[in-house]
Amino acid sequence: MDDKDTRLISSIFDNLKKKKLGAALRAARAAAKAEPYLAYDEELERIERDYRLMLDYMKRGYDDPERDVVYENLLARLNVHASDMLTAYKTHHTPFYMEMARKAASRTFTYETIRQTLEDFVADVAMLSLEAEPARTEKSKELYRKHNDFIQALFCQIVISRQWNANDRAFFEELVLSPTIDTIDAQLMVSAVTLAAMNTADAGKFRMLTGVYAKASDEKLRQKALVGWVFALTAGTSPEINKTVVDLTEADNVRSELADLQKQMIFCMNAEQDNDKIQRDIMPELMKNNNLKITRTGIIEKEDDPMQDIFDPGASERAMEKMEESFTKMMNMQKAGSDIYFGGFSQMKRYPFFYNAANWFCPFYPEHPEISGPAGKLQDTTLLSRILNNGPFCDSDKYSFALAVSSVISRLPANIREMLDSKEAFGPVMSVEEQGSPAYIRRMILQDMYRFFRLYPQRSQLANPFDANHFTFVTGEAFRGTRMSETYPELCYFMIKHKNKSALKTIVDALPQGDEPKSLLIRGIYSLDYSGNPAQAARYFKKLHDKEPDNKRALSLLARSCFESGDYAAATACYGEIYDKEPGDYAAALNYSIALSKAKRYQEAARLLYRLDIEHPDSAAVTRVLAWTLMGEGKYEQARKCYDRLLASDDAETGDWLNAGYCRWFTGNVGEAADLFKKFVKESAAGGKSRDISEELDNDKDILADHGIRGIDIRLMSDIVSDDQE
Repeated sequence: MDDKDTRLISSIFDNLKKKKLGAALRAARAAAKAEPYLAYDEELERIERDYRLMLDYMKRGYDDPERDVVYENLLARLNVHASDMLTAYKTHHTPFYMEMARKAASRTFTYETIRQTLEDFVADVAMLSLEAEPARTEKSKELYRKHNDFIQALFCQIVISRQWNANDRAFFEELVLSPTIDTIDAQLMVSAVTLAAMNTADAGKFRMLTGVYAKASDEKLRQKALVGWVFALTAGTSPEINKTVVDLTEADNVRSELADLQKQMIFCMNAEQDNDKIQRDIMPELMKNNNLKITRTGIIEKEDDPMQDIFDPGASERAMEKMEESFTKMMNMQKAGSDIYFGGFSQMKRYPFFYNAANWFCPFYPEHPEISGPAGKLQDTTLLSRILNNGPFCDSDKYSFALAVSSVISRLPANIREMLDSKEAFGPVMSVEEQGSPAYIRRMILQDMYRFFRLYPQRSQLANPFDANHFTFVTGEAFRGTRMSETYPELCYFMIKHKNKSALKTIVDALPQGDEPKSLLIRGIYSLDYSGNPAQAARYFKKLHDKEPDNKRALSLLARSCFESGDYAAATACYGEIYDKEPGDYAAALNYSIALSKAKRYQEAARLLYRLDIEHPDSAAVTRVLAWTLMGEGKYEQARKCYDRLLASDDAETGDWLNAGYCRWFTGNVGEAADLFKKFVKESAAGGKSRDISEELDNDKDILADHGIRGIDIRLMSDIVSDDQE
């Protein structure tokens, strides 16, 4: 199929969204004519016939009160058929789907054969316990090999399956929830349904996933279904899907889990950023202080330097403390939710094991035929059972680990192999209770998914739930108008904490309109700190303060917004209110004095600042504001003394040189002022920020004018400073 034919399929869906049934039918017919395999059943002809009949009735003047219902039904039927056409197209032209189709073709699947094969496997595994060694080992290998071939083919068949009807949905939902099949098979089928539904919208598959989520008693299966139906929304929605989401989000626990899922997705997406931090700040210290050396023949332990403790007593203890500190930092990142293992394990996804898409989603089990050989090399250690039962790794990382360690285990020295058997070898051991928590299970599932969509070779051929258009799923079309909006303020706070500006903007834009206090607070914070609109922020905080006059945070943010927007009168009133409530608070008094000074209420500001200067004689901040205030009062000599004291201290800031220059200029000391301006430019450059003195003077032209400095004076001073610097 060429690009023209691809556009024909796209136009079917475009017209369906616009509810243009006639245009959608013409596009579907054109696509089927271009590639006959796309018209693999008679449904398109039936839809066309029913539509012509509808048109014929209308031409004859019949008034059908059910016309709207019939039309919507025809749209839905064509949407199903077009989705099947899209899947058929992919299996002929998209390498990922072509490979899925090839593997699925090795089997013939019916409801009965699927159920019987999966149930027989569980029974056969149970019977193995009655066999004696070594016959049991050989039979086990053959049993798992045959079963893996079947479940891999079934995985592929589900991924490329056509739209599911009610019978398909009911069969697979019942099968996955059945206690008579293996939980690994059930979870793998859920992953296959997820992959299928997120690339081609399918209400049947979506409802199967939500059904499993609602009914599963196995928490791993339940969480896989949750991630599954959320990711399935990537492909789009339908009235049936939207109604299901509305019903689900009525429950408090569902909204809570969805909000947690959204947060955990952010941690996944920060994996590479976290890895950079580990490589930059943590690993160098760990590597510097470890006692191992990698050679061509293997890893050996370095001998201690006998002279070290003589020339530097306590060096070994300090090195150990630094290493422990670095390790603690990394563990704290993990406890906070960071995916600290992504960077290391991302390099271990090149084994042939990961050529099969199903293996990225398969729960770890050592009998897996594609790792049973490597896993056998680890049988003499407790390492494999530890990473399976207690290791803080997602399943695909467990497979990577088993494959990687098995290739080097025989070359490790005895003491290193002994270390690998220790409980602390690979970070904190996870208790059964921790591993069984929904949050932990969900995090591991997401890490598996993130690795697949970041590292799988054919990932570009699939929809990616982590991309910029989809990862903030809580604001997607399916959740609009639902009670999910109740979680938006909490999620906004989370995005602020984790500095995710794009997600924050998306959620802020989706906040319900109105004057609900939490929404006002979030909109105000976003306007103030992220969109650079303090005047708008002040309006939000003013409404919030009116609603909650005792809300200290709202008043403080209102004061800051007014100040940054240049409304110094309003800022002074707010800071004054804060100061009146806490007159002994240093920060409240300083902020109030700054606002008074900016509002040109210099005498009031000075009285307060004199008191602060006595109480805090070493405060550079007080000295700085006092100097500016005295200059505003025209007390230039007193202001000069303050600036001299400030510039002689270690607390001088770049702007102090500029303001000190103003003070000299106002008293006619042009040469001294020019020297201070030059120093300001030089200090700014040293701090990494180049300053143009003419721009700085122009920005303060109103202040300068208050003290008799004219426009011509500003231009001449700019040239004096600039000429001397050239």
